[in-house]
Amino acid sequence: MLVRIFHGTLDVSAHGNSAYVDARRYLCRDSVERSIFAKLEHAPHHIHLRLNARHDDSYDPNRQTIHWDPYSALRTTSGGRQSPALGLGHEADHATVASMIREADIVRRIPTYDNFEERRVILGSERHTARTLHEAIRHDHRGSSYHVETPTGR
Repeated sequence: MLVRIFHGTLDVSAHGNSAYVDARRYLCRDSVERSIFAKLEHAPHHIHLRLNARHDDSYDPNRQTIHWDPYSALRTTSGGRQSPALGLGHEADHATVASMIREADIVRRIPTYDNFEERRVILGSERHTARTLHEAIRHDHRGSSYHVETPTGR
């Protein structure tokens, strides 16, 4: 039986809770991320955080589930590095925006970012947080994943 830990309306597996707590603590040094995590943990519905080891950071709005690999960092197309924690923050932003906005922006295609929703997150909360935490800034929705030892590693 899988034991779940609840952070308000967000549920995390017991075995992945420490990775979530470490990433949250790190990200919440940024004011924008503090606001996103407040929304994530006090949403009008339950949101699920599912950890994996497949370099899969994504948000499934149909299942209200964030998929996150806490040991998968990102090398940007310009050669910079982003922590797995920043990947969680990126997906949390997708999960906490109003579904009407997210759905409208997903269908609007845009070169280099895939769609307006990805562009909104990358140029908005992700960029703000990356600057605060001295991580690389992305200029597109591309990059390559690699393994690190901790959720905050680069």
